[in-house]
Amino acid sequence: GIKRSCGTLGVYDMYPLLAAMLTSRPFDEILERSKTQTFSAQSPPGMDSNSDKAMIRGYAQQYLREIIQMLDKVPREMLLLFKMNDCLRHIDHALGVRSVNTLVIAGKYAAGTIYREEDRCLRNDCDRGVIGNSSSVGRIVMRWKAWLSYVHVLYRIRLYEMVSWYSSRKIT
Repeated sequence: GIKRSCGTLGVYDMYPLLAAMLTSRPFDEILERSKTQTFSAQSPPGMDSNSDKAMIRGYAQQYLREIIQMLDKVPREMLLLFKMNDCLRHIDHALGVRSVNTLVIAGKYAAGTIYREEDRCLRNDCDRGVIGNSSSVGRIVMRWKAWLSYVHVLYRIRLYEMVSWYSSRKIT
């Protein structure tokens, strides 16, 4: 899960902070979800999006040093993900859209782009060193693996969407 991914990024001990930054959820909510291993956490009574924003602002001030340390450690591509997430959230807000999960949409487009690039390289023999086997059978197998990987990512995204939808129906 996220702990393992944070370990790969070199910020294992900061995984709740990274999760809070990616999801724009209050730090306490992330910690609660981590402890209870639940998919969704209920906001305390009386909490609305403005309260969440104020709480997130407070945590950003409180954990500023840790945020800067983490941003210094993560790969630069992760910084682009933070910026994209922020821009998409602002667009949603400007358009008055609240129910769209822009990270899911971005994930689908990213997965498709990666698959198409891998497939293009395998068809055109872009990088022999990475492919290792440039025979036609080897390329077919590699293209099949790339497609299966792509389908697996789409399956996981779809599963997330279904669980998220079910959880939102159960709460309301």
